[in-house]
Order: sequence, then C-alpha cells, then structure tokens
Amino acid sequence: MTIERLLPEQKTTTKAAERAFSDIIPIVEPKPKPRTVGLTEIRSPAYSQHQLTGIVEGLGDFVDSVKWTCGTQRLLGRDKVKEINAYLHAHQIEVSTGGLIETVLPLGEAAVHRYLEQSKELGFDIVELSSTLVSLSVQDKANLVKAVNALGMKAKPEITGWPPGDRGKISSEKMIREAEAMVEAGAWTIMIEEDGLFSSGNTANDEGSWNRDAVWRIASRIPEQMLYWEASSVTIIRWLLNSFGPDVNIFAGADDLGYIAAFRSGTFAMNISSFNG
Repeated sequence: MTIERLLPEQKTTTKAAERAFSDIIPIVEPKPKPRTVGLTEIRSPAYSQHQLTGIVEGLGDFVDSVKWTCGTQRLLGRDKVKEINAYLHAHQIEVSTGGLIETVLPLGEAAVHRYLEQSKELGFDIVELSSTLVSLSVQDKANLVKAVNALGMKAKPEITGWPPGDRGKISSEKMIREAEAMVEAGAWTIMIEEDGLFSSGNTANDEGSWNRDAVWRIASRIPEQMLYWEASSVTIIRWLLNSFGPDVNIFAGADDLGYIAAFRSGTFAMNISSFNG
C-alpha cells in the first residue's frame, strides 16, 4: 500500500535570485516540496513553536520533516502539540513521532493502537517504528507498518544491526531481510540506525572502525529512495553525501542542518570531501 504525501507541491520559500551572492556563486537549488529523494529529517525537542522558528525561517526550504525526540510530545498539552505540528505543516514540513512507540509497546496492543490513533489526531504525518530498546519481531513490526498505513500516516520502521541488549557481530544480511520485509509490508521509508555501522551507543566512531561493508551491502539491495540514514556527526554526513550523492536521505540533529544544506547545494565547496570542519 502506498501512502500519498499529504502536502501539496510548493516551490521553495526563498527564490533563487533572492539568496545572498546569487549573482556570484552558483548552487544547486533545493527541489520543490514534497520531495521523494534528497530528504532531510532533523531531530528536535519540539517543546514550542518559538524554539522551531529559527530553523523554519532560516533553512526551512531544506527541511522535509522534524522528528520529536525523547517523547517530548508527552510533556505538552494536546492543543500545544497540534499547534506546533500545524506550524510545521504551514511551512511544508512534515512531522514524525520519533521513537516514542518504544515506551508504548510494553503496555500492550490496545495501548499501541490508541497511540497510533492519537498520533493521527495530533497531526503527526510519520510514525517511527523503532525497536532498539524493546524486542520486536519482524512480523510484528510489519503488522505495525500496516496499522500505520491504515490510519493514513507514513510508516518509518527503524532497522538496527544489534537486537536490544546484544552487541555482537553486525549481520548486514539480517538487516537487509528485515528491510525487505518492511518494504513489502508497505513502509514509506526505512530508517537505518547508525549504531553498529558508524557508531557505538550513538557516539560517532573513528572512520577507521566504520562498517562500510555492511553499509554498501544494504545500499546495493534496498532502493535508494527507501533508505533514511541516521548520521550523528558532520563526518558521517559528509561520507554519506560523497558516497551516495546529493539524493541520499539523511536524518541528523538540528545543529547539523546547515552542513547538510550547504553540502547538498555545493555552497561551501563543490568537492565536499575537502571539508574538514
């Protein structure tokens, strides 16, 4: 089942000729939203519209979605959550639930269904289906993908090389089989957890210890537009863009948005591998 994007196609907020140095430095302008490749999702503790204003008014053209992080939506009133989500929608930015479902899963099936229904009511577009802390079978995750789709939202299952509590050897084949099952179930995109590939405990490792072989195996088997790569550092972001090109989908912290936008557009250096910080 394919879920259509909820947002109408719209040109970027800032016209090309209005950007600074537009008559001197050529750049690759962002494609009109909604985009299907070259997506950027940023994480943010979206506790107020004011907190997001700087991001939206500054580089909103380059943001496709905002992920609520650490379950901060649970801390706010329903009307405030709706208000923040509506503000992002008004700027052609979709909203992800983040990994809050991992807190809900131990509470049982009924709680999970209420969580999905209320996420829809609150204006969330994307439901992240993560299982880094709570064990979830591939079949159960596929069923959740279908449940999200049935409510008209976009399912974004997260794939990790390590099951909860296990720091053994990464199996790229296991990750690929799970990703293929999610695609078959109707997932919108697949979030590839960086832990075990680029980092340990979401702290970026030295480049020499990256599991590039697993990354390339995944990328060779799953369509590019279906993959969303998590990147916790500028070094990882740079490598992803150098390796897969500007159309790679990246999920990162809000602090790294400027780097992603600049690298995609070619504003800092056309050969982005030359950037060292």
